[in-house]
Amino acid sequence: MRNLIFANITRLKKSKIFWAGVIVSMGYSAFLLIMNYLEATTSPDTEIVHLNWFFLSALSVAAIFCPVFSGLFVGTEYSDGTIRNKLIAGHKRSSIYLANGIVIFIAEYMVFLMASLVVIIMGGPLFGFDLEYPLYFALDILGGTLMLCAFASVFTFISMVVSNKASSVAACLIVYALLFGMANFLRIAVFSYYGEVPSSVILNEALRSVLEFLYDFTPTGQSLQLTNGLLLHPNRFLLYAIINIVLTTIGGLAIFKRKNLK
Repeated sequence: MRNLIFANITRLKKSKIFWAGVIVSMGYSAFLLIMNYLEATTSPDTEIVHLNWFFLSALSVAAIFCPVFSGLFVGTEYSDGTIRNKLIAGHKRSSIYLANGIVIFIAEYMVFLMASLVVIIMGGPLFGFDLEYPLYFALDILGGTLMLCAFASVFTFISMVVSNKASSVAACLIVYALLFGMANFLRIAVFSYYGEVPSSVILNEALRSVLEFLYDFTPTGQSLQLTNGLLLHPNRFLLYAIINIVLTTIGGLAIFKRKNLK
């Protein structure tokens, strides 16, 4: 599998969509930093934004990049016959699947890291190098890493079971849009339970538990929590990300091993 990973990394270095993702993420982080700095300087009453938020925003950009990249990256392998050639060369289906998943994760994490580099270079001089609650921030980054791994696992699953390149990209984008829409609905529903209403007054505790579970479990829900800087249940967050990774990887491998590659 190591040779497959190295071959995929070589393709990654030549990928235009990957470099486009890197440039967009870096530009987005620079834009956020500049706009927030201008707002802080023109409005003295504006609360200074800590660097934590800019780093976590970079995670969300990498998450959005994942469905587009995975659909195109794996779809190209199908359309060019690369996957079939790998099988003819004697590589196992499980190795091909896992190698693609690993490189998809590497690609989106590099997008995050390059955006984070911009935050370090520009954000330090503009806002200071102090991080708010460093231990919690470290937990957020760990959770964000697992979240990106879950995104890679989900969209590797989709792109590996859908052979057609255009259909693969479309399926990844549709699934992402549905998950993102559901996460926003869950966020509104979950937080409508809070505010000024004491938890003892909430009548439907079972429904609240289900909504919170789904908000914690879905990768897009995790992304929204990280961006907003509020993890409902940090321990569950990490566990659910791992469960997502395991379930989608096992399911994707099971389907890909039985897939008829023409």
